[in-house]
Amino acid sequence: MSLRRLRGLCALLLLLAGLVLCRVLWVGSDAEYAASAGAQTTRVTTLPRQRGDFYDRQGRKLTGCRESWYALCIPGDASYATLFPYVSYQEQAELYARRNATLPFLIEVGQDLTDCGVPTYAVAQRTLPLPIAVHLLGYLDGDGNGVAGLEAAYDDVLAAAGDSQTVTCVTSAQGRLVQGGSPDLEVARPGTGQRVQLTLDADVQRLCEGVADLTMERGCILVLEVETGEVLASVSRPAYDPGNVAQSIRANDTSLIDRSLRTFSAGSVFKVVLAAAACENGLDWFTHDCTGSVEVDGQIYRCAQGRAHGEVNLRKALEQSCNCYFVELGQALGGQAILQAAQAFGFGSPTVVAPGLKSSAGVLPDAAALEKSGQLALFSFGQGSLSVTPLQVTAMTNAVANGGLLLTPRLVYGVVDQDLRQVSSVQLPQPAQACSAATARVLRDMLRTVVEEGIGGEAAPQALTAGGKTGTAQTGQFNEDGEELLNYWFSGFYPADEPRYTITVLQDGVLEPTVSSAEIFARIADGLHVWDDALCAQTPESAAKTS
Repeated sequence: MSLRRLRGLCALLLLLAGLVLCRVLWVGSDAEYAASAGAQTTRVTTLPRQRGDFYDRQGRKLTGCRESWYALCIPGDASYATLFPYVSYQEQAELYARRNATLPFLIEVGQDLTDCGVPTYAVAQRTLPLPIAVHLLGYLDGDGNGVAGLEAAYDDVLAAAGDSQTVTCVTSAQGRLVQGGSPDLEVARPGTGQRVQLTLDADVQRLCEGVADLTMERGCILVLEVETGEVLASVSRPAYDPGNVAQSIRANDTSLIDRSLRTFSAGSVFKVVLAAAACENGLDWFTHDCTGSVEVDGQIYRCAQGRAHGEVNLRKALEQSCNCYFVELGQALGGQAILQAAQAFGFGSPTVVAPGLKSSAGVLPDAAALEKSGQLALFSFGQGSLSVTPLQVTAMTNAVANGGLLLTPRLVYGVVDQDLRQVSSVQLPQPAQACSAATARVLRDMLRTVVEEGIGGEAAPQALTAGGKTGTAQTGQFNEDGEELLNYWFSGFYPADEPRYTITVLQDGVLEPTVSSAEIFARIADGLHVWDDALCAQTPESAAKTS
C-alpha cells in the first residue's frame, strides 16, 4: 500500500471517530433526547397510604395517625451516608443491604431531611394514641396490612382510604437522576376517605377495661344495650401491644386471642336454657328433693361441695344453682326439648361480626348423643361436650331481659364516609323469639332472686337491682399441682326492673379468681349507673315506686 493511500485511510478513520464523538456529545447535551431515553429507566415508587380509621358509636376516633417521613435514597449520591444516622436499626440493615442498588428506593426516616439535600416526603401512619378494644380491632403486619380482627376484615376498605401517592424518578442506567431532573411527587389515585364505625362506646369500653385490669388476669367482659343488642364494650384479657405483636407471640400467653368470640365450657349459666325449656314445656312446677348427689346410669352427679339443698322448685334451683335438680329436670324434659331451646337461644351457630369475621359456633351435642342419659345429664347443667362463646351467652341473657326476643349482637355499624354517613352496613339475621314474653318475664324475676337471695349476691350493685346467673365450669385442664382450672361466669342484666344493659363476665382457666365474676359485674353496673344520666337520676326508692 502506498504512503498516500495509508494517510487517506487514517484520515477517514479519524473523521469517523470525530463524528461518533460529536454524536455522543450531542446526545448527552440534548435534554429532549435525554428525557426520551430516560423514559426507559423511569422508576416509580409508591408511598404508604394513610389508612382509614375506626370510630365509636358517637363518632369518636378509636384509632389515629402520626406523621412519619420517607426519604428517597438515590444511588451514586451521598444519600446512603446522609440517611444512615436517621433511620432505625432495622432500616439501617436494609440501607446497608441496598447500598449498591441501581434504582432509587424509599426508606422510613425519623425526620424531614430536605434541608440535608435528601428528598423527603410526609406520610400519615396508623397509631393507637390510647389503645382500647385492641382484640376486636386487631393489628397490622410490618407492611401496614390488616392480619387480625376488624383490621383484617376491612383491610381493603381501610387501605384505600388515603390518597395513593407516587414518586417518579427518571434515571440513567446507573440509577442516577438524569441531569437537571428531580423526583416528581403526584397523586396516582385519590383515596375514598372511607372508615368503619363500631357500636362500641369509648367511655363504656374504657370503664370495662379499667375494671378488667384491676380484677382479672384472663377472661373477657361484654356489655350489650338490651333494646338494640348493640355491643357497647368488648374486653379481652390478657392485653397485648398492637405495636409489638412479636412480644406476645414469644410469650405464648394467649394474649392475642379475642375471648369474646372463642368457645369455652359453659357450666351453670346454661341452666337458664333449661329453665326456659321447663316453662315453655309446662314443667315449671317440677320439684326435686336434693340430697347433694344424684345417680344416673351408675354415674354420681353432685352439687357444689356436695351441698344438699332439700326440696327445691325451679326458682330455688336457680337461686342455689342446684346441679341435682337440673339433672333430674333434664331427664324429664328430654334431650330434644333442651336442644331445641338451646338452638332457639342461638347456641350452636356463629355470630357474624363483619365480612370475613365471625365468632366460633360452639358445640351442641347431637340428638343421638342425648339419647344416652349420661350425656343428657351432663348437658343439663352445662357440661359434657357443650361449648359456648361469651357472645352467645350474652345474647341468651339479653333475650331474657328483652321479652324473649333474641337479637344477634351487633359490633359494627358498617363502612361510613368522611361525614360518617353510612356507605354499607353489616346485615344481621332478623330477631327471633327465643321464648315467650311470659317465660322471659318469669325468668327475669327468678334471676333477680339469684342476686337478691341466692348465690349471686356479690353481683348486687350499690344502686338499683340486677338479675343474672353464676356459672362454674370444669375445663379438663390442670396446673402443675394437679388442680383443675375452671371457668367462672356471671351473666346478667341491669337494672332488673327495666333492663338497659346486659353484662357478661368470664374468667377462664383459673384455679380461683381474686375477684369473683359476680363482683366484677357489680362494679361495671355501678360504673354504668354513674355514666348513664337516665340511671343516675333513679334511686332504689324511685325505682321501687315505678316498678
